[in-house]
Amino acid sequence: MCSVANSRRPSRPAGPPGRTQVRHLYVVPDGAPPDEAQPADIQPELWDSQELRRLGQLRQLAIATGASKETIRLIESAATAEEAMDRLSGAGLVPDEEDSFEGMLAWFAPLLEPGCDQLDAEICGSEFVGEMRRAAPPDLDVADVLGEVIRQLPAHQGPEALAMARVLAAVGPAGIREIAADTAGQLAAAGQADMPWAAGLGTPKPGSCFSYADIYGEQRSIVIPFSYGRKTHAIAVLIDYVLGGGIKDCYPVDYTTSLRDDYRKIGAQPDLMFSELDGAQARQILATALSREPCPADPDQTEDFENYIDLLRARVELLPLPPATSRANSSRNRPSGTSRTPVPRRPATARNVHRLKVTLRGSKPPIWRRFEVPSDITLARLHSVIQLGFGWEDCHLWVFETPAGRYGSSDPDLEIRSAATKKLSAVADWPGDKLRYEYDFGDGWDHDIVVEAVQPAEQDVAYPRCIAGKRACPPEDCGGIWGYYELLNTLANPRHENHAQMLWWLGISSPADFDPDRFDLDQANSYLARISKVLIKV
Repeated sequence: MCSVANSRRPSRPAGPPGRTQVRHLYVVPDGAPPDEAQPADIQPELWDSQELRRLGQLRQLAIATGASKETIRLIESAATAEEAMDRLSGAGLVPDEEDSFEGMLAWFAPLLEPGCDQLDAEICGSEFVGEMRRAAPPDLDVADVLGEVIRQLPAHQGPEALAMARVLAAVGPAGIREIAADTAGQLAAAGQADMPWAAGLGTPKPGSCFSYADIYGEQRSIVIPFSYGRKTHAIAVLIDYVLGGGIKDCYPVDYTTSLRDDYRKIGAQPDLMFSELDGAQARQILATALSREPCPADPDQTEDFENYIDLLRARVELLPLPPATSRANSSRNRPSGTSRTPVPRRPATARNVHRLKVTLRGSKPPIWRRFEVPSDITLARLHSVIQLGFGWEDCHLWVFETPAGRYGSSDPDLEIRSAATKKLSAVADWPGDKLRYEYDFGDGWDHDIVVEAVQPAEQDVAYPRCIAGKRACPPEDCGGIWGYYELLNTLANPRHENHAQMLWWLGISSPADFDPDRFDLDQANSYLARISKVLIKV
């Protein structure tokens, strides 16, 4: 079994806010050494790291607001953030309200420098909100704190006050954006000049989104690109469905075409899947994740979430809404194991094809096939595609497990409806949608089916067809995936007591006559040719 984790980036150096490098999901095999997979029991170390993080944040805030060297030394000598505050208070070094306000304004001073652009301003404001969120008492909403700060800005005429108001109107918590916009208008009306980056702030143009997820439906990483003119950036988001389907991490990154290529390469790994997403799809996935409890799992993720969650919410609002023909009660916009929410339906016709990756569950290394099938193919015909493409003999019962129910050979007692009555597009019509196909209820050959793409059919090409695959289909009636691996072990050991019997059972004279790594693409397509037809003729 493999799990999916997100790689850790180096800690951001102290200094002006900046864009981070993108992090990726990666597969962590069972038994990985400690530096690759964290042990389950990390609570004592995590507590210590969180306390050190609070102290570091307090020190960074003190430096950013121009605190004295004595103040910084007292913070550095304390064991906890609470102890540091006690020492500062005892030494009379806790600043008064006026000094604290000037310190907050000083946070935005870098935005007055030449060359600052819209994203620089948004990151600066996002990290300011994050610092305020961490500094606020647990029982106090940061939006209430920021609301009070914003209301005092008109009394502090200056470019920093206007910069703060403009930025918070764009990327602050939703409850304060209107207040911040009104305050910015007051300051501008009083004669304060805006910086060049204020034009168009908070309204970048969305680009084409993409993601990859593990085939087990545990985590998904999404990148949503945006552009201010020719300058592009993206927000990277990690969703963890094992921890409830909420946001695990989010942060801004520099965007280049190589980032998409990197995701595509990573998604080509056997346990992962790459998907192109339109804006409406991405919005639906992210809106659902934002409606759930956040689930950062380490200090870096917690800091990112506190800094950039409001920026993410603002960006999601810029993505297009799904069409009005949304389907109710569909779970097909996210990995399996999460609750259902409406998603837009894609009109599927005979001129569209689904690209499917079908993987035999439990196989390691994976046994899989990639098919292109008509979007309006029935599940009964898809059963034939899988049988022919893998090399099964179609001599056992089978069933598709779908969000709409179970489909196979109709059996009311088993609550299985006829697969001839349901089309693939009716149960899985978005990239990332998942189905399960079980063949042979005794051996239990489970196949995980993932929709990788929905695209126009090519001219003069017959569908269904197999376009890739790896490894041989196991023999029928060998006892399921674990029986298959026992079979391979027996074949590989001439001294095994059942070696000769296994050769006889398979009808071969030598272990070399059965190659578990063999897959013949041409042979698979010769079988599929029996049921294939051209969808678009020239």
